[in-house]
Amino acid sequence: MRLTVVGSGPAAPQADTPASGLLVESVSTAVLLDCGSGVVSRLRTVADPGALSGVVIGHFHADHYIDLAALRYLYPWPGTGHDRPAIWLPPGGPDRMRTLAGLISERERFFDDAFDLFEYADGVPFTIGDLTIRPTLLQHYVPARAMAVSGDDGASRLIYGGDTGPTETLVEIASGADLLIAEATLASPAEDEVVRGHSTAEEAIAMARRAGAARLVLTHYPSARRPVLQALAASTRDLAVDVAHPGLRVEVRPQRTGARSPGPAGAISTDTRSGSRRPADSMRARMTSDLGSSPSNPSAVRQ
Repeated sequence: MRLTVVGSGPAAPQADTPASGLLVESVSTAVLLDCGSGVVSRLRTVADPGALSGVVIGHFHADHYIDLAALRYLYPWPGTGHDRPAIWLPPGGPDRMRTLAGLISERERFFDDAFDLFEYADGVPFTIGDLTIRPTLLQHYVPARAMAVSGDDGASRLIYGGDTGPTETLVEIASGADLLIAEATLASPAEDEVVRGHSTAEEAIAMARRAGAARLVLTHYPSARRPVLQALAASTRDLAVDVAHPGLRVEVRPQRTGARSPGPAGAISTDTRSGSRRPADSMRARMTSDLGSSPSNPSAVRQ
């Protein structure tokens, strides 16, 4: 599998990145994990949105799903029976999307006409193409899920934690993962509520260590904090850590038998400027980095 970061920002708009959006590709399948505000515009610089196999939404905060409306406008009007991506949503999701259609002054079947809408159940795996995805409920202000993604042979495992406070549940599902993608929203736990809904970068690193993950990607953070996170990543000697930004690409490879340390057997990260292997033909993608300047507003909105 291969991960390409489309958006790495939190709920507060950032100048150089959309909100949450991660493209996961195999040889024949392309899935977008989350589709937050601004993601679809940036996705068009990375891949053909019309070639997506599906989209998976972890929870219903706007910075994780609202650009499904923008994605819908790229599909035929009023819709077609061909090339319909599978949109997997939290429980009750299809009805929410029909309500959203009315709120944006579109007909009730606006999304149904172009997408196949499904709702997943916690702990029950589903498939999109040759990828298998298992949702697990974590710890956020609203019900929010992590997504465990594996290839058709189960040889490589990518875990996307979504939005969550520190929790042993994420450690458990990320046990031995080839790649863990974890949020780093907060600069300090003091910024959070009493019942935690977000994590710091240090807490994400601690969870990755306890899980024995081969590699960690930190995401969902205000861009002004990127230099701090990069310094932290560089100083973390016992774990390979990357800081997400649009254009970061990570090749996800199975760990060697018995291996728990990061390295070539886990996940290899590259910037899209470095010219590693081309994107999957099914996406007809053209890779760019396009990393802009840091925003002036460093605040992390609690969503």
